Amino acid sequence: MGTAIGPEGWRTGPTDLLAELYTRAQLANRELPSLVDGQKKYFYVSTEAIIDVFDLPADKADMLRDFAEKAVNLLDKAYPQAEAKLQKLLKALENSNVKVELSPRGKKTLHIVPTGEKFYVSARMRSETWLFRLPIHKISQNTEFPDILKMPSNELYYLQAGWRASDEGVHKGKPRMETTKPWQIYSWATVRFGAIWIYLGGLNLNTDSITIEWQLIAKSWQQQWPTREGKKTAQEIAKGHLLGLVAWYLGDGEKHEYDLIYSIGDDEIYLPKELTEQMIQITYKTRYGILLDLLESDKWIALKNLKPKRKPIRATFQDHVFWLDYYNKKRMLQACTLLKDLGEALKLEESLENMGLHARIYTRRTGLHMIKLSGNSVLKLAENSPEWRMALKQLAEKHNLQPKTPMLRRLLELAENPPPAKKPRKKASPC
Repeated sequence: MGTAIGPEGWRTGPTDLLAELYTRAQLANRELPSLVDGQKKYFYVSTEAIIDVFDLPADKADMLRDFAEKAVNLLDKAYPQAEAKLQKLLKALENSNVKVELSPRGKKTLHIVPTGEKFYVSARMRSETWLFRLPIHKISQNTEFPDILKMPSNELYYLQAGWRASDEGVHKGKPRMETTKPWQIYSWATVRFGAIWIYLGGLNLNTDSITIEWQLIAKSWQQQWPTREGKKTAQEIAKGHLLGLVAWYLGDGEKHEYDLIYSIGDDEIYLPKELTEQMIQITYKTRYGILLDLLESDKWIALKNLKPKRKPIRATFQDHVFWLDYYNKKRMLQACTLLKDLGEALKLEESLENMGLHARIYTRRTGLHMIKLSGNSVLKLAENSPEWRMALKQLAEKHNLQPKTPMLRRLLELAENPPPAKKPRKKASPC
């Protein structure tokens, strides 16, 4: 594979953009059949499960089956187009018959165009990773989604606010959803039922997989929060009600073992994980939780599996509480504490350094200042401190540590032995 000259002399070589695209296009070409078949099966199986469990009347059952059938038809129509484009793209990349140009809409997106073809692959950089998208054109369908749950208007309102707080957008005043997850299609359409325009927009060529981009517009609804400020309002509404938090989590919640985390742009917010049990209970009460179970929503499963954090292992130094951690994969020991005042943090850092301990200050986005102690410094502190030795003992038991490295051998030695008794000061002899 050769090189290509991009806009303004920007160069892509065989180890850069085009090589990366070629690798991902090969993966997409291999995985496309199984991805399409898997999603078709998902639409059919999920539809029948919903009809059966909720005992839908014949008219609603027929409407839901028609919705699934039209989604499957879109996949059937999109498959040959996507397959042909991928194969042409691969051939063009192999023969270096592509050009790289700026998108007409802005300087942050590039278009990779096979010579003689009218289609392109868009590329943009995010977090030092290329995002590639292969557009699929003219694959759309008008359809209708039934009111499955018949929820009261107030419950529906908070669920709608939660979806708007996260993934839901706006198209000409109507609620719009873009997703790569079929379960989100059903869970969103359940709260935006009625006439829906569904569009299959493209393939995302990811590093280790491909995804199909679905877009839906709820034509029976007006967007209650159409502006950017309106989205912030929806977030405030969602924060104030458990159902709003659930729908928001289904969109922008981060799957985490111990914390309830929501993403807002490049930021994260942490909410008390004690809310989780209440969120789950109210969602089941409205039967929306039963629907999410049937859909096998990975976000819903993560929310139900959220575990309370283990009690942290703590030790103090000069009235500052440190918590100790050991990371098995890196075999790394450290201790940390948080301070609000930078001056106090600098003073503590100086005290630690004066004792020959290695400490570093990190200022977090929250404005708090974290002081980290290296593993060797933790061991030095434990040499003369019963409290720190007890903390090491708890850490060793928690992680079942074995003496595999010099550091671990020293840690276990300190954990199992009390510090040496301090020698009494000799009394001064009388003159």
